[in-house]
Amino acid sequence: MKFSSLTLLFALALALAPQAAAQTKTVGAQGVTRVEKKVETQRTTTTATDEDFAVERRVDAAPDVVLSLCLESGDVVVRGWARGEVRARLEETNGLRLDAGGGQPARRVEVMVFPNKETEYESGGCGSTSRLELMVPRGASVTVQARSGHVEVADVADIHIQSLSGDVDVRRASKSVEVSCLSGDISLADSSGPVRLAAISGSVEARNVRTVAQGDSFEAKSTSGDVSLEGVTHSQVGGATISGNVLYEGALARGGVYDFRTISGDVTMELPPDSSFTLHAKVVVSGDIVTDFPVKTSASASASSSASSSASAPGNPPVGPTGPVNAPLPPLPPDMKKPGKMKPPKEPAQTRLDGTVGTGDGSLHLRRQ
Repeated sequence: MKFSSLTLLFALALALAPQAAAQTKTVGAQGVTRVEKKVETQRTTTTATDEDFAVERRVDAAPDVVLSLCLESGDVVVRGWARGEVRARLEETNGLRLDAGGGQPARRVEVMVFPNKETEYESGGCGSTSRLELMVPRGASVTVQARSGHVEVADVADIHIQSLSGDVDVRRASKSVEVSCLSGDISLADSSGPVRLAAISGSVEARNVRTVAQGDSFEAKSTSGDVSLEGVTHSQVGGATISGNVLYEGALARGGVYDFRTISGDVTMELPPDSSFTLHAKVVVSGDIVTDFPVKTSASASASSSASSSASAPGNPPVGPTGPVNAPLPPLPPDMKKPGKMKPPKEPAQTRLDGTVGTGDGSLHLRRQ
């Protein structure tokens, strides 16, 4: 499908590859020296063989079993399968127990890892190992707490992950996803249901994410990292970062609301050329709003909105910033320097664009602080 782009940039007007630029439309605001299209890198996971595992435990489990585990350190791999059982394996000769609470098939299972076979923790304790592999029923709800290590979960229903240090990869979750990561990247693909992704120091990526029920929402946030979304079909989509870029690629849901914000970075939306939406874009400190879409501004739009809209009509170059924000102020008149005279307040420079493209089926709220 041929895509146009709605772009909120904060540096150059549009800095895509020449062949892509010829096929794109843009709304943007600018404030850095360069904008590059993100190139996705694939993570590779080493697959362990049966010979790699020293300890194994199994327990019969219900199709919708609730599974939980906590690791102080070590990698975790959880995958769904068609069997009605939970299987846990370790590469080291640590102690390993599946606490099923006595019921069979188990409806709740806690995976517990110990330093050795003689030492055991109370429920809720966090053990350590180099690698823990779990196979669970596909309808399982999985909760993982990992303090140091890579976490990978695929082919289950509900996923809840808290990680302090390490990357998190989620694939093919069928009902819901909630991930928080202090130091590491978050990657989500081919999943369904409501989504909450939050990283402090790391990037957030999501591809091909669908809704399960009406009202499912999608939210991705990062403090220091990029937020990249592709093929997200939710009608409520939010993306925010403090120090990083926000990128959205794909079609808009009818009646969808999209809220993307950054403080130090770019906001870019790449949309099909027949997209219909209302636009509310704002740059608080410095930058431009640039669009190749024919935005019809509202009667209440500010003068800066009108200027941005007319300058960004097809065939016209985007309007650049009116001047450097941090340029020195001119000298004050002599009377302003006298005692008792207050300096006039310095108003922050702002650029706004409010308007409609087509019939306004979607609602876009873009902001650079």
